[in-house]
Amino acid sequence: MTAPPSPPANRHRLPSWLDVRLVLGVLLVLVSVLVGARVVSAANSSVRVWAVKSDLAAGAVLTSGDLRSVRVRLFDNADRYVATGRSPVGQALTRDLGAGELLPRDALRAQPCGSLVSIPVSAQHLPDRIVRGQRIDVFATPKTGDKKQTEQVLRAVTVQSAVKPKAGLVSSGAQWAITVRVRPDQAGGVVEAIRTADIDVVIAEATNADADQACEKAGEGEPSASPSGGASPSPTAKSGGGAQPTPTGTARPR
Repeated sequence: MTAPPSPPANRHRLPSWLDVRLVLGVLLVLVSVLVGARVVSAANSSVRVWAVKSDLAAGAVLTSGDLRSVRVRLFDNADRYVATGRSPVGQALTRDLGAGELLPRDALRAQPCGSLVSIPVSAQHLPDRIVRGQRIDVFATPKTGDKKQTEQVLRAVTVQSAVKPKAGLVSSGAQWAITVRVRPDQAGGVVEAIRTADIDVVIAEATNADADQACEKAGEGEPSASPSGGASPSPTAKSGGGAQPTPTGTARPR
Protein backbone atom coordinates (compact mmCIF):
# COMPACT_ATOMS: atom_id res chain seq x y z
CA MET A 1 0.00 0.00 0.00
CA THR A 2 1.48 3.27 -1.07
CA ALA A 3 1.39 6.42 1.10
CA PRO A 4 -0.55 9.46 -0.20
CA PRO A 5 1.57 12.29 -1.58
CA SER A 6 2.34 15.02 1.00
CA PRO A 7 0.88 18.48 0.38
CA PRO A 8 3.24 21.19 -0.90
CA ALA A 9 4.84 23.35 1.85
CA ASN A 10 3.42 26.85 2.34
CA ARG A 11 6.21 29.43 2.08
CA HIS A 12 5.96 32.98 3.54
CA ARG A 13 6.09 35.46 0.74
CA LEU A 14 8.18 38.61 1.21
CA PRO A 15 6.08 41.81 1.16
CA SER A 16 6.05 43.60 -2.11
CA TRP A 17 6.91 47.34 -2.35
CA LEU A 18 3.73 47.66 -4.29
CA ASP A 19 1.69 46.54 -1.32
CA VAL A 20 -0.87 49.34 -0.74
CA ARG A 21 -0.73 49.10 3.07
CA LEU A 22 3.04 49.37 3.11
CA VAL A 23 3.02 52.39 0.82
CA LEU A 24 0.39 54.14 2.97
CA GLY A 25 2.39 53.46 6.12
CA VAL A 26 5.55 54.95 4.63
CA LEU A 27 3.63 58.01 3.47
CA LEU A 28 2.14 58.54 6.94
CA VAL A 29 5.61 58.41 8.51
CA LEU A 30 6.99 60.94 6.03
CA VAL A 31 4.06 63.31 6.55
CA SER A 32 4.49 63.11 10.32
CA VAL A 33 8.19 63.91 10.03
CA LEU A 34 7.54 66.89 7.75
CA VAL A 35 4.78 68.29 9.99
CA GLY A 36 6.96 67.90 13.07
CA ALA A 37 9.86 69.66 11.39
CA ARG A 38 7.60 72.53 10.37
CA VAL A 39 6.23 72.92 13.90
CA VAL A 40 9.74 72.97 15.37
CA SER A 41 10.87 75.48 12.75
CA ALA A 42 7.92 77.77 13.50
CA ALA A 43 8.64 77.56 17.23
CA ASN A 44 12.22 78.63 16.62
CA SER A 45 11.24 81.63 14.45
CA SER A 46 10.98 83.95 17.46
CA VAL A 47 13.35 86.91 17.71
CA ARG A 48 14.73 89.01 20.56
CA VAL A 49 13.71 92.68 20.60
CA TRP A 50 13.74 95.51 23.13
CA ALA A 51 10.76 96.38 25.32
CA VAL A 52 10.45 99.27 27.80
CA LYS A 53 10.22 98.45 31.50
CA SER A 54 7.96 101.34 32.53
CA ASP A 55 5.76 104.09 31.10
CA LEU A 56 7.85 106.66 29.22
CA ALA A 57 6.62 109.93 27.76
CA ALA A 58 7.68 111.38 24.43
CA GLY A 59 11.02 113.13 24.74
CA ALA A 60 12.53 110.68 27.23
CA VAL A 61 16.11 109.74 26.34
CA LEU A 62 16.56 106.00 26.69
CA THR A 63 19.03 104.47 29.14
CA SER A 64 19.98 100.83 29.63
CA GLY A 65 17.79 100.77 32.73
CA ASP A 66 14.69 101.53 30.61
CA LEU A 67 15.04 98.43 28.44
CA ARG A 68 14.68 94.69 28.73
CA SER A 69 15.17 91.95 26.19
CA VAL A 70 12.15 89.83 25.26
CA ARG A 71 11.70 86.92 22.86
CA VAL A 72 8.61 87.20 20.66
CA ARG A 73 7.25 85.87 17.39
CA LEU A 74 6.56 88.82 15.11
CA PHE A 75 6.25 87.01 11.77
CA ASP A 76 6.20 89.72 9.07
CA ASN A 77 6.39 92.61 11.60
CA ALA A 78 9.89 91.96 12.92
CA ASP A 79 11.39 94.88 10.97
CA ARG A 80 9.12 97.34 12.77
CA TYR A 81 10.83 96.80 16.13
CA VAL A 82 14.36 97.29 17.45
CA ALA A 83 16.26 94.00 17.71
CA THR A 84 18.61 93.45 20.64
CA GLY A 85 21.54 93.45 18.25
CA ARG A 86 21.17 97.24 18.10
CA SER A 87 21.39 99.49 21.16
CA PRO A 88 18.89 102.38 21.26
CA VAL A 89 20.48 103.92 24.38
CA GLY A 90 20.88 107.68 24.02
CA GLN A 91 18.03 108.08 21.52
CA ALA A 92 14.86 109.99 22.36
CA LEU A 93 11.29 108.78 22.09
CA THR A 94 9.01 110.59 19.67
CA ARG A 95 5.82 109.32 21.33
CA ASP A 96 4.61 107.78 24.56
CA LEU A 97 5.26 104.11 25.27
CA GLY A 98 3.55 101.98 27.90
CA ALA A 99 5.25 99.59 30.30
CA GLY A 100 6.04 96.31 28.56
CA GLU A 101 5.50 97.71 25.07
CA LEU A 102 7.92 96.69 22.35
CA LEU A 103 10.21 99.45 21.10
CA PRO A 104 9.22 100.50 17.55
CA ARG A 105 11.86 101.79 15.16
CA ASP A 106 9.70 104.73 14.16
CA ALA A 107 9.38 105.89 17.79
CA LEU A 108 13.06 106.87 18.05
CA ARG A 109 14.92 110.07 17.32
CA ALA A 110 18.69 109.79 17.04
CA GLN A 111 19.45 113.24 18.50
CA PRO A 112 17.44 114.59 21.46
CA CYS A 113 16.11 118.12 21.01
CA GLY A 114 16.51 121.07 23.33
CA SER A 115 18.68 121.90 26.35
CA LEU A 116 18.85 120.08 29.67
CA VAL A 117 17.97 122.15 32.74
CA SER A 118 18.17 120.98 36.36
CA ILE A 119 15.39 122.42 38.52
CA PRO A 120 15.84 122.32 42.31
CA VAL A 121 12.49 121.79 43.99
CA SER A 122 11.74 121.64 47.68
CA ALA A 123 10.56 118.23 48.81
CA GLN A 124 7.35 119.85 50.02
CA HIS A 125 6.58 121.34 46.60
CA LEU A 126 6.29 118.23 44.42
CA PRO A 127 4.63 114.80 44.60
CA ASP A 128 6.84 112.10 46.08
CA ARG A 129 6.05 109.77 43.18
CA ILE A 130 7.89 111.78 40.55
CA VAL A 131 9.87 109.39 38.37
CA ARG A 132 11.88 109.55 35.17
CA GLY A 133 9.79 109.49 32.02
CA GLN A 134 6.77 111.35 33.43
CA ARG A 135 5.37 114.62 32.14
CA ILE A 136 5.25 117.50 34.59
CA ASP A 137 4.07 121.11 34.76
CA VAL A 138 6.33 123.66 36.45
CA PHE A 139 4.98 126.73 38.26
CA ALA A 140 6.83 129.73 39.71
CA THR A 141 5.75 132.14 42.47
CA PRO A 142 7.98 135.26 42.82
CA LYS A 143 9.76 135.50 46.18
CA THR A 144 9.68 139.31 46.20
CA GLY A 145 7.27 141.99 45.03
CA ASP A 146 3.84 143.13 46.06
CA LYS A 147 1.96 140.87 43.69
CA LYS A 148 3.04 137.26 44.11
CA GLN A 149 1.06 135.70 41.31
CA THR A 150 1.88 132.11 40.45
CA GLU A 151 2.54 131.56 36.75
CA GLN A 152 3.16 128.43 34.71
CA VAL A 153 6.74 128.23 33.48
CA LEU A 154 6.71 124.89 31.65
CA ARG A 155 3.91 122.67 30.44
CA ALA A 156 4.06 118.89 29.95
CA VAL A 157 7.85 118.58 29.87
CA THR A 158 9.32 115.10 30.25
CA VAL A 159 11.40 114.30 33.32
CA GLN A 160 14.83 113.08 32.24
CA SER A 161 15.96 112.35 35.80
CA ALA A 162 14.58 112.84 39.31
CA VAL A 163 17.10 112.74 42.17
CA LYS A 164 15.77 112.61 45.73
CA PRO A 165 17.42 114.50 48.60
CA LYS A 166 19.99 112.44 50.45
CA ALA A 167 18.72 110.18 53.21
CA GLY A 168 18.16 112.03 56.47
CA LEU A 169 17.37 115.39 54.87
CA VAL A 170 13.79 115.93 55.95
CA SER A 171 13.83 119.68 56.54
CA SER A 172 11.93 122.14 54.39
CA GLY A 173 15.21 122.99 52.66
CA ALA A 174 15.71 119.47 51.30
CA GLN A 175 15.51 119.68 47.51
CA TRP A 176 14.99 117.31 44.63
CA ALA A 177 16.92 117.80 41.41
CA ILE A 178 14.49 117.48 38.50
CA THR A 179 16.14 117.49 35.08
CA VAL A 180 14.03 118.36 32.03
CA ARG A 181 14.75 119.22 28.42
CA VAL A 182 13.56 122.62 27.19
CA ARG A 183 13.90 124.77 24.11
CA PRO A 184 17.14 126.78 24.02
CA ASP A 185 15.16 130.03 24.09
CA GLN A 186 13.39 128.85 27.24
CA ALA A 187 16.49 127.95 29.24
CA GLY A 188 17.33 131.51 30.38
CA GLY A 189 13.81 132.22 31.61
CA VAL A 190 13.67 128.91 33.48
CA VAL A 191 17.00 129.61 35.20
CA GLU A 192 15.82 133.11 36.20
CA ALA A 193 12.60 131.66 37.60
CA ILE A 194 14.67 129.20 39.65
CA ARG A 195 16.71 132.10 41.07
CA THR A 196 13.86 134.52 41.79
CA ALA A 197 10.81 132.37 42.54
CA ASP A 198 9.57 129.44 44.56
CA ILE A 199 9.12 126.45 42.25
CA ASP A 200 6.26 123.96 42.37
CA VAL A 201 5.97 120.81 40.25
CA VAL A 202 2.81 118.87 39.46
CA ILE A 203 2.33 115.73 37.42
CA ALA A 204 0.82 116.72 34.08
CA GLU A 205 -2.27 115.07 32.70
CA ALA A 206 -1.71 112.58 29.90
CA THR A 207 -1.63 114.34 26.55
CA ASN A 208 -1.28 113.40 22.91
CA ALA A 209 1.61 115.76 22.28
CA ASP A 210 3.40 115.04 19.04
CA ALA A 211 7.09 114.88 19.95
CA ASP A 212 8.20 115.10 16.33
CA GLN A 213 6.26 118.30 15.86
CA ALA A 214 7.51 119.63 19.19
CA CYS A 215 11.09 119.00 18.12
CA GLU A 216 10.74 120.50 14.66
CA LYS A 217 8.99 123.59 16.02
CA ALA A 218 11.42 123.97 18.94
CA GLY A 219 9.13 122.53 21.58
CA GLU A 220 5.59 123.42 20.57
CA GLY A 221 3.23 122.66 23.42
CA GLU A 222 5.58 124.09 26.08
CA PRO A 223 5.04 127.78 26.96
CA SER A 224 8.03 130.05 26.69
CA ALA A 225 9.35 131.26 30.03
CA SER A 226 9.43 135.04 30.33
CA PRO A 227 12.38 136.83 32.01
CA SER A 228 10.29 137.34 35.14
CA GLY A 229 9.65 133.64 35.43
CA GLY A 230 6.20 133.86 33.90
CA ALA A 231 4.93 131.96 30.94
CA SER A 232 3.88 133.07 27.51
CA PRO A 233 1.25 130.55 26.43
CA SER A 234 1.80 128.79 23.17
CA PRO A 235 -0.65 126.78 21.06
CA THR A 236 -1.45 123.33 22.33
CA ALA A 237 0.47 120.67 20.43
CA LYS A 238 -1.72 118.90 17.91
CA SER A 239 -2.26 115.19 18.15
CA GLY A 240 -0.50 113.32 15.40
CA GLY A 241 2.08 110.94 16.81
CA GLY A 242 -0.48 108.91 18.68
CA ALA A 243 0.59 109.01 22.32
CA GLN A 244 -1.51 106.05 23.34
CA PRO A 245 0.21 103.43 25.54
CA THR A 246 -0.89 100.65 23.21
CA PRO A 247 -1.34 101.93 19.63
CA THR A 248 -3.10 99.87 17.05
CA GLY A 249 -0.85 97.20 15.61
CA THR A 250 1.69 97.36 18.45
CA ALA A 251 2.81 93.96 19.60
CA ARG A 252 3.45 93.03 23.21
CA PRO A 253 5.62 90.17 24.42
CA ARG A 254 3.83 86.94 25.21
